[in-house]
Amino acid sequence: MNYESIKSGLRKRYEFIEFQLMWEGTIGRKLLTQKFGISPQQATLDLTSYLDLSPQNMIYDPRKRTYVAQQDFEPNFIKGEASEYLMHLEMLHHGYRGRDEIWPATPPKFDAVAVSARKTNPVTLKSVLVAIRNKQCIEVEYVSLSSRSEAPRFLFPHAIASDGHRWHMRAFDSEKERYSDFVLSRIEAITFKDCVDSEVPEDECWSTYVNIGLKPDSALNERQQERLQIEYGMENGELLIKVRKAMLFYYLRFYGFDPREKEGSLMKNKSSFHLSISNLEEVEANLERRN
Repeated sequence: MNYESIKSGLRKRYEFIEFQLMWEGTIGRKLLTQKFGISPQQATLDLTSYLDLSPQNMIYDPRKRTYVAQQDFEPNFIKGEASEYLMHLEMLHHGYRGRDEIWPATPPKFDAVAVSARKTNPVTLKSVLVAIRNKQCIEVEYVSLSSRSEAPRFLFPHAIASDGHRWHMRAFDSEKERYSDFVLSRIEAITFKDCVDSEVPEDECWSTYVNIGLKPDSALNERQQERLQIEYGMENGELLIKVRKAMLFYYLRFYGFDPREKEGSLMKNKSSFHLSISNLEEVEANLERRN
């Protein structure tokens, strides 16, 4: 069966059926009608057609008057990973979805750390997106925390990126003649200028990819190291991550390293998550530090 040929609407309902079987153990007609606004007849058709496709995954229980997952359940439309379930809880917690919009039918009590949002003016973001699309120059009033200068900056933005806590604008600074990241929430005003980007060089740090090799801290005992290898899905004791050179600093911080702290000529190879870098010299050679 070519599952990719199934129409998107029906495929989404099949995904929901499998989600319920995977995490709740049951799926019935009423839940389908409530979640997708379809008729009871359509819900019945969806359940029976799914059963035809995956007869080993569920069976009808006449006593409970619902379908229940079988022991040899194997999903075909979802990955069956924990992240699929936890994503719904995160979206509910952060307010991106309402209780009636998430898929878990009986979510547990839960909580999560919510980082205070860096407030970005929507007008600012819209202007940046226009400048990127049209390859325009913008004059920016920017409050830098690393420099006291508040002189206007003439920038050519070409991308936006998140470091996990805040969104940046990746732009060529015509005065400093280099690409830098500018935090969107620190932009106070934007003015479009009649400049052309014909002389703007390629952002090689953006288009170049480098590897980060992560492995458990050698100070851990063998069982602890094995546990970390499982947690991070390491192969042969290592997790290899391919990242843009322009994002390397942020990835290192995300995995608990402090790229600004050095031991000798290299970055200090110690993470708060009990990880270490297997290719430290390669990472150091590609790491850009700016004061």
